[in-house]
Amino acid sequence: MEALLILGGAVVFLVAWVWLALASRNLSVGLFVVALVAPVVTLVLRGKGYLRPPRLLLLLGILISLGGLALLYREQPEQFDRLVSGQWVQQPDDSALSGTLMDQPFIPTEVRWQGKHLIFAEKVGERTRRSLVVKFDRATSLLQGTAIDLLPGDVGPWPEMVLQWYTGALEQPGLRRLDGAYSMSLAFSAQGSSTQMIVHLHLPSEFGTRLSGSVLLDGQPSWLGKSAVVAPVPAPAPEPPPVIKPEWQDISVLALLDEPRLFIGQPVRLTTTAGKEFAGVLKAVTADKRVVLALPQGANQVDFQFHPVDIERLRTRTR
Repeated sequence: MEALLILGGAVVFLVAWVWLALASRNLSVGLFVVALVAPVVTLVLRGKGYLRPPRLLLLLGILISLGGLALLYREQPEQFDRLVSGQWVQQPDDSALSGTLMDQPFIPTEVRWQGKHLIFAEKVGERTRRSLVVKFDRATSLLQGTAIDLLPGDVGPWPEMVLQWYTGALEQPGLRRLDGAYSMSLAFSAQGSSTQMIVHLHLPSEFGTRLSGSVLLDGQPSWLGKSAVVAPVPAPAPEPPPVIKPEWQDISVLALLDEPRLFIGQPVRLTTTAGKEFAGVLKAVTADKRVVLALPQGANQVDFQFHPVDIERLRTRTR
């Protein structure tokens, strides 16, 4: 609005100036030169033959431009100072944050952390003209250490980019979102109670957005310099060795008679020629070659003797 008033007043002034100069050709050379070189002076000259309408239009153009300047001074004092000093375009320092947002110049005047959001805002007075917000709500695992680096193709959670811009009171504000496939490098270093941040950000070409430089942030994020704590995964407990139950094995009666000491005290299953089966513990082999088998009988134990001729099958197993 301020620019429209200033430019509109300048156009009205130029039209009135040309009109006044053309209408003053029939006057004396001195009056024509005054109208051509210093048209503002004609506003205070009366009775010299100058037409009144172009002079009124000249005055109107001056008043419109002054009104725009006054509004600019009230709403945007920094812009007013640059306009008065001749520095119409702000030249940022090489190290200051600068870039483009949707192909428009973007020079953040306010950078801050707000919860899990990193906010870059270009403000004019209290109004935000352009802003870029990096939302880490879905990528909190990146908030650790002293650097955050992402390249297109990286696997993992990506912060969401939210771009907003305002082109004027007569147009709707713009809004774009992006949740991946961009390049971002953020490096942090503690500076006393503040944090120095170096930024390199480049979005895909259709967004026309890039940002680079450094900025000093107030305070320090709580996660700065910390590493994510990963709970150790306990090693699986070793599986107990399988319990192998010993199987019953047939033994020769002759082997038992030749080496009884190898089998005494072992469980034995004895089957007689009559088909009866006895289970007990081999107790001994007598001098007359009889096999003594101890069998449990309630709380007591009973010894049975078997003649080798009566033994059909003999089986044993180790305990």
